[in-house]
Amino acid sequence: MQRLVREQPELARCAIVLYEQNARYGQRVKACSTAAWEQSVRPGMPLAEAQTLLAESEKAVRPLFACHDAGRDQEALLELAEWCEQFSPIVGLDQVDEPDSLLLDVSGLAHLFGGEEALTQTVVVACRQQGLTARVAIADTVSAAWGFARWSESSRHAPCAARQRDRIHRESSVPPSPERVTAAGGTRSVPATFAERVTAAGGTRSVPATMVVLPAGDATVLDRLPVEALRLPQRPTEQLHRLGIRRIGQLSRLPRASLAARFGELLIERLDKLAGAVAEPIVAHHAREPLSVRWCFEHPTTHPEAIEHVLGELLSQLSRRLIEQGQGVLRLTCQLVCQNRRPLKIDISLFRPTVAPQHLLALANLQLALVSLPDAVEEIRARVLATAPREQRQGELFGEAPREHPAQLALLVERLSNRLGREQVVRAELQAEPQAELAYRYRPLAGEAATSTSPARAPTPLPGPLLRPLRLFDPPQPIDVVGIALDGPPAMFHYQRRRHRVARCFGPERIETGWWRGDSSRRDYYRVETEAGSRWWLFRRLQDQRWFVQGTFE
Repeated sequence: MQRLVREQPELARCAIVLYEQNARYGQRVKACSTAAWEQSVRPGMPLAEAQTLLAESEKAVRPLFACHDAGRDQEALLELAEWCEQFSPIVGLDQVDEPDSLLLDVSGLAHLFGGEEALTQTVVVACRQQGLTARVAIADTVSAAWGFARWSESSRHAPCAARQRDRIHRESSVPPSPERVTAAGGTRSVPATFAERVTAAGGTRSVPATMVVLPAGDATVLDRLPVEALRLPQRPTEQLHRLGIRRIGQLSRLPRASLAARFGELLIERLDKLAGAVAEPIVAHHAREPLSVRWCFEHPTTHPEAIEHVLGELLSQLSRRLIEQGQGVLRLTCQLVCQNRRPLKIDISLFRPTVAPQHLLALANLQLALVSLPDAVEEIRARVLATAPREQRQGELFGEAPREHPAQLALLVERLSNRLGREQVVRAELQAEPQAELAYRYRPLAGEAATSTSPARAPTPLPGPLLRPLRLFDPPQPIDVVGIALDGPPAMFHYQRRRHRVARCFGPERIETGWWRGDSSRRDYYRVETEAGSRWWLFRRLQDQRWFVQGTFE
């Protein structure tokens, strides 16, 4: 959520709702922004209910609905983990199915920042500079840090040297964040069973950051945490609530044997991890070494042969490193640093992942032939931007066997993309939009990993042949129509100074856009066949009764 707002700052004034497709319950809200939360939108509610709440809102907020991409969300969290290595060499993700927290091991590192309170302040300020609002907590265990970072009501009972500049928000006034929560953790030598100091930093809505530093070895502060801090499944948590148990202190005073018999061993295990009786190690995430190479000339040169030779050597080095990782390059950039001039940049995009340096060099030469060096080259840099697993294909025993030739297609796409530009060679991708001119978008063919459409998300076939034309006009072209009735089908229409008499007509087909976007588009579509045999796709805009031609059937 915060990444979405950070990439497009104008969205900060919108009520943003992320939703996901649930196989059992349909479309459900995954997360929402502050503006949407204030309109009673909550994670887990049906998307239609959230749309109704925002549509009937008295506040002038523009709703924005976006499908939650778990893959991109995971990638963004991994990027954030690599960025957090400036605070600790051990950074890991929360070990759950959908991790939303980062854990940092800060044992023995607090003195480098001036103490644990100063460390929390440094983390909060650094996150704020990245456009993130963070919740930070340092505790003896991973579970304790996670709980105090997520459940801010309990944090007001814990001593915190940084509280003079940051207010602690109660759970009743600021509910648990529906957005991404990051957690960072650290350890140090303390008199505790599990001697680990953990920093937890969580992304929240636009509220002052919460910073909590728990005293080492003090287990009494854990009693005020809510039972949700144990990260139990929904059913045991609801059972505890029905019994009136809402705090860890209430739970810890009950006999362990009865708890295990009624709620299972998982509850006992989570209690022991919270108290430090059972170790909860941090599984570190290590960033891959960046695939980049460089060459500095002893004397700047303008000789094309020397530049081509060095560039080929750099590409060979990258290919050997990619082979070791089992990857192939999809996009890479080369920079020729000239004396007293801006670097000359070459962006190479590929249709299929490859590790062939000669092929990469040939694509680079295609672009070098189109530019002129502004000055002598003193340094060459090459960096891989995108990779994908390499494909292993078995060769044909007999060359005459008929089959497709994907290698020739890939070569054609790569040469066109690197000659004309990556954004000029594209493919159409279907979108879940009822409005015809918005039902597709163009994506570059080269430079991106191929994604296969899963059967669950495959587009539903239309219930008949030729219901949509292959040729669409964007924007639709206005036409003059003559009809028997005001709201009936067309009998004749004029387009491009020609008169077309309608012989057969099929329709109408009512198509409307989503009302939550503002002014909706309401249209009645007709498939018509003229006396000359041509077939057209026409529609009448119901707002002003004007007619347009959307496309033709070839």
